[in-house]
Formats: sequence, structure tokens, C-alpha cells
Amino acid sequence: MAYFKNVSSFEDLKSQFRELARANHPDAGGDLEVMKLINQEYDQLFPIWKHRYNQTASEPTTETADSTRTNFYTQNGWAGSKYDINRTTKEVAAIVRAYVKETYPTFKFSVRYSHASMCSKVHTELVEAPEEIYKTFDQLTEDEVIHAWGLAERNWWVNNRGCLDDETMQELRKAYEEHNFLKVYTEYADTVLKDVEAQVNSYRYDDSDGMIDYFDCNFYYFGCKPSDKFKVVPKTARIKNTKNEVKAQPETSQEVQEIPENIEAEEYDIQKTEHTKTHETIWTVKVTRKLDREEYIRMAEFMKSIGGYYSRFVHAFVFKEDPTERLVAA
Repeated sequence: MAYFKNVSSFEDLKSQFRELARANHPDAGGDLEVMKLINQEYDQLFPIWKHRYNQTASEPTTETADSTRTNFYTQNGWAGSKYDINRTTKEVAAIVRAYVKETYPTFKFSVRYSHASMCSKVHTELVEAPEEIYKTFDQLTEDEVIHAWGLAERNWWVNNRGCLDDETMQELRKAYEEHNFLKVYTEYADTVLKDVEAQVNSYRYDDSDGMIDYFDCNFYYFGCKPSDKFKVVPKTARIKNTKNEVKAQPETSQEVQEIPENIEAEEYDIQKTEHTKTHETIWTVKVTRKLDREEYIRMAEFMKSIGGYYSRFVHAFVFKEDPTERLVAA
């Protein structure tokens, strides 16, 4: 390690980090690249010393490198990278809303703000995702099992996992599957949620904590979690087509037809689903704006030219194969 020297304990590690941060954080006049390297070393060392501490501690800690860093930064009043004292909470919510829509087009988030008598707050919730966001019971690592059930001793699980009877294992499995508060995010979902949280936090005092900065906090934020109505909705990204630039590719080897005139740039919502009668896999394509009669006729002609047809049942154009590439080409 280039910056942490002769660490002797868990507390010593945290103490060295605080001293290094005071001397090298950009808000204290330090160098940004140096601070990044310090954070990298801290992230590597933290789980090692935390594990050693928890092996003998009467009350094992649940701290993380991020949580200790957050508390320290907040106490020092260091600003987020995009913090602007003149920016309103409403403006922050609008910026974040645009960010998640552009960055994660196959996800659906709820981003809003609220005001109370003495404070304001940004709320972010994950409403839809294109795939499962929780790991299955069988995918959990030992550390994740310990975290999910709050097991005090790591060695307990290591020593007993192989000899637990089927009934006990089924009870653990059932509890995990029935209670979302026990569940562990997949790596992909965890990355997405943390990225959204980082975006929100960058617009205020760095990870401001309401319990610490109660009267010195431009707005409160308590993370991004799945909403109570969260559901998995498989879909591909919304895409836009340009106007009359190229020819559409037909589904068969028939003669290529030109895109009908006056097809404006559109935004499509594409979803993979199942035919309710035949149970075949199909793709539905909805135009995200309302069409008048003439526009609908031209759009129906265009969709037919690339292998689709309109279904009044699903109120969308239906394709038997993924039409994304053909719409991109168009």
C-alpha cells in the first residue's frame, strides 16, 4: 500500500483514513487523483480488518467503507461534486429524472421531490426492471447469508452449513423468498441502484446525513430502493428512427419497400412477451405519442413493410421476431 502504513487494527485503519483525507481531499486543497488512490486502498483494506475485528468483537460491526467515509465527509461539510447552492430540489429531481431515463432506458424509476416546513427531500424508487433484481437463495455467498440473517459469527455458518438438516434449510429458504428486506441484489441491480444514489448525492453536501446535518442540509435523501409496486418487465431499449434516410429491411427476401413518406422521428416502446392464445414469443411495438388517422395509416404501412401488424387486443404492432435492428436500420 502506498498510503496506509503499518495498520495495526480496525480503528487504526479508520484513523489513518481520516488523517489522509484531511490532508488530501480536494475540498481541503488536496489532489483529486491522490484521493482516488487513497479511497481504493481503503476499500481493499476495510473488509480484511472488519473481518478480523468481528472475529473477536462482542458486538460485530456492520459498518462499510462507504458508510464510514460518508459520515466523515459529512462531518467536514464537504460538498458533492455537482453541488450548487442556487439549485432547487425541484431542479435536482428533474436532472436525475432525465439522467435515469437516458442511462437506463429499459428501467422505470419514480423520481420526485417533496417539501416540509423546514426541509426538502428527493425520493427515488425503482418501479420496473427488465430482469430479476434479487439473487436466488442458492446464489447467495456465505457473507451474503450472514448479512441477510444478521448471523453474529461467520464461523457458525461455515461450520454448520453442510450439516444443517433439510427442514432448517427449507425454513431459511422460505424466509428469504418471502421477505424482500432479507434479499440481496444481483450485481447488475446493485450497480444500477448505487449509480442512481451517487447521482443524487453529487448534487448536495457529500452524502449529507440528516442525523448529523439536520439544519445544514440542502435536501434529504435516503437512497434508491424498489417500490412497493415493483415488477419485472422484460423489454428492450426505446429507440428513435430517423426520417426517410434508408430502406427498411423486410422480414423475408421479398423486394425491399421504401419507408412511407412523412414518417416523422418516432420513439418506440418495445417489449418481449407471449401470445395469449398460441403462447409463442412475440414482440410488441408501441409508438409513444398519439397518432391521428393519417399518421396511423402511414405507420401501419411502414410496420407491415418490416414484418409487423397492428393488434387491437394489445394496442400495439406485433412482430414474431425482435424488430429492434430493423427499426434501428430504418
